[in-house]
Amino acid sequence: MASKNWKGWAWNPEHGFTFGEMWHLLEHGNVVDTRVEFSNALLIGLFWEESVFQNWWQMNDKGEPLKKYAAGFGQIERNTLNIMNALFPEKRYKYTPEAMVADPLMSVNASVDYLKYLRGRFKNSTKRQILKNYGGAGNGGSTDVDKKVDQWLACEAILLGAQGNFTADVITSALNAAEPNHSTNVQYVLNSDY
Repeated sequence: MASKNWKGWAWNPEHGFTFGEMWHLLEHGNVVDTRVEFSNALLIGLFWEESVFQNWWQMNDKGEPLKKYAAGFGQIERNTLNIMNALFPEKRYKYTPEAMVADPLMSVNASVDYLKYLRGRFKNSTKRQILKNYGGAGNGGSTDVDKKVDQWLACEAILLGAQGNFTADVITSALNAAEPNHSTNVQYVLNSDY
């Protein structure tokens, strides 16, 4: 297993997924009408930055799970899931962090459904603003997440530019664009087969 990085993340095969496995999950989960705007390539960057493709709990700096906060590939906060469950009738499940970490497809669906919820709630917002809301600015909040969003978009551009030719170099470049601080973990997820 890799050494921990700045968020406490180290890729762990027990609840970690390779690039190819993540792409496969996205092919099955990112099937709603917002897929064009929030592409699989974008979500790869978001999931890498947020969780190193770990369908797990938010981690502290010692690599220990913080079960009362965020969970899943997209690290959605418990309170955010409660809001989405209450206000978004088009969601595919009643989302709980516990159910998400037990079911990788549900974890993918939660992020996709949350982006769709934000798109509906903020109809006149740009893609960038929706991503900022997802990334921590919340429903109009003020957290500065511009760098994070830039990284997700950079990853998306690299993967879209590859046109499905996901070589080790392309994957490495894309994931390092999504989060350079996770670079020691890239070697564990390079497999693009699924």
